[in-house]
Amino acid sequence: MTALSKLALRKLGGIAALLCCAAFPAVAHADPQSSRYTIEETSDGGFLRVDQQTGGILKCAGKEGTITCVPVNDDSQQLRQENEELKAENAKLKEKIAELESAIKRSDPADNSSAEKQLNQILGFFEDMVKRLFRFAQSLEDKPGENI
Repeated sequence: MTALSKLALRKLGGIAALLCCAAFPAVAHADPQSSRYTIEETSDGGFLRVDQQTGGILKCAGKEGTITCVPVNDDSQQLRQENEELKAENAKLKEKIAELESAIKRSDPADNSSAEKQLNQILGFFEDMVKRLFRFAQSLEDKPGENI
């Protein structure tokens, strides 16, 4: 092939790519789902096809008379999935909090009084122990010199 025919082939490929870009929106309007995709031209002569529902992006370029499209690495789908998982977890946690709050409201005040009784018994035991310790210390002061 001569340089002139290669140049003509490249121009023809570029024109074909532009026609596809121009024709795609026209065909897309016939279908109700056509508004799903948006075509944007890039600075390098190619174009991007953006899926409005999923956020998927394809980078298309015309080279040597053919148009090739490759997916653009995009972690937005992963982020959307993680967002949905977090929303579900949040809803479960809110339900659990509501259950616990209602259980606290329903709890019997008598249960609290039994806990108070146990606490008072423990404090009473320590109080008696301290009193006995002071009496023992006082008895040592009253009887100096005695063997213990």
